[in-house]
Amino acid sequence: MPSRSVLLASQPIFDRQGSVYAVELLYRNDLHQSAMDVGDTRATSELIFNLCTGITEQTEHYHSPAFINVSGDFLLSQGFLPIDPERVVIELVERMEPTDELVATVRQWHQKGFRFALDDFEFTDAWEPLLEFASVIKVDVSTITPEQVASHQARLAWLDCLWLAERVEDEATKNTYQNMGFELFQGYFYARPAMVLGEKLNPASFQLARLLGALFQEDPDIDELVSLISADPNLALSLLKIVNSPLYKASSQITSVREVVLRLGLRNLRRWIALLGTVNASSPVAARIILTRAQTCFELASRSRGKAIDPDQAFLVGLLSGVDVLLGIRKSAFLEKLQMPEAVQHALNSHEGALGRNLKVVLNLEQAVQMKQDLDRVDNRLLRLYQQAGTTVQQLLSGA
Repeated sequence: MPSRSVLLASQPIFDRQGSVYAVELLYRNDLHQSAMDVGDTRATSELIFNLCTGITEQTEHYHSPAFINVSGDFLLSQGFLPIDPERVVIELVERMEPTDELVATVRQWHQKGFRFALDDFEFTDAWEPLLEFASVIKVDVSTITPEQVASHQARLAWLDCLWLAERVEDEATKNTYQNMGFELFQGYFYARPAMVLGEKLNPASFQLARLLGALFQEDPDIDELVSLISADPNLALSLLKIVNSPLYKASSQITSVREVVLRLGLRNLRRWIALLGTVNASSPVAARIILTRAQTCFELASRSRGKAIDPDQAFLVGLLSGVDVLLGIRKSAFLEKLQMPEAVQHALNSHEGALGRNLKVVLNLEQAVQMKQDLDRVDNRLLRLYQQAGTTVQQLLSGA
C-alpha cells in the first residue's frame, strides 16, 4: 500500500450562521514546512499541483469555494490556474508589492472571472489600486483594534465586498466583529487547519495520466495532443528524435510537434508516449514487465476471432493494470483521474468483458513466465506471443 503524504492543509471559513462558506487551502508538506519556509512561488506551485493531482479520500475541501494564496511571481507569469474561477478565490498576501505591473496583471485575471481577497489587509495607500478587484477583505483582528477597523469600514463603505475576520480566537471577538457587520469568520475559535493526506503524483506521472486520457479518447483532439506534448520539453524532444530517426525514414527533417503527431499517426504515438512516459516514471525492470504485458494484450487482441477486442484498448488495459507498480499509487485511485470507457474500467477492476478476459489470460501467462512454473501447461502459441512482445519492447527501449 503506497504511503500517504501531506498534500496540503485546509481551514474552513464560516458565515454568520455558522455554516461553512469556503475553505482556505494552506501549503504544508511532510517536513511540516509552511509557505514562509519554502517561499511563496514554490508553495503556490506545489499547492495547486497537489490540489489538482493528489489522490485523497479527504474531499471536504472540494465541496466549497477554495481560498488560495498565490505568489506575485505566479500572477505575473500568467501561469495557468487549472481551476474553475467560480471555485476559487485568489488571496493577495501582504508580502506582495502592489506595483503597477501587479495591478495590471490582477486586472487581467479579474477579467477572466477570478475573484480576489486582500489577505491580512493593512489599509495602506499602496493597496488602494487593488480595492476595486477585491471580493473579500480579510482583516487579521489580532493586530488591529475594533475602533480602527470601524474607521476603515466607514472610509471604504463604497466597496462591494465581504469583510472577513481572521484569527478569531474566542467568542467575544466573534461577537464583536459580527456586530460590526462582518460576514465571514476564520480562526481557532471555529477550527484549526487540518492536514489533508493522500498520495502524490509526481509531475511526470501526472503528465502521463493526462496524455493517456487524451490519447485513448474515441476521437482524440490533435490540438490538445500537440499542446500536452509541447508542455513536456523532454517528451517533445524525444519524439522529435524518434520521428527523425532512420526508423521512420522521413523525406525531410521534421521540426514541429504537430508534424510529429501527424507523421507518427495515432497508434505509433500511443506506443511511444506509453513507452517514454512509463520508463521515466518507473524503474527499468518494472517498465519492461508492464510494457511487455501491454504489448502482449495488444497482440492477443489482434488475433482474437472476429476482432471482438480493440487492440489499442487492450494495450491501454495492460498498461493501466500495472499503474500501481509503475507509479506507486493505488490503481483505483489513479483511474479516478482518467475518463476511460466503462469496458476499460470493468476490465481493470474485475477482469470483466472481453478486455478483462484478455487481460486475465496475459496476467496468468506473465506469472507463469516470471515464476517459471507450469510452463509445460502453457499453450506454446501464447509463450511465443509473450516472447515476441518482449522482443518488441526491448527493441523499442533500445531505440528510445
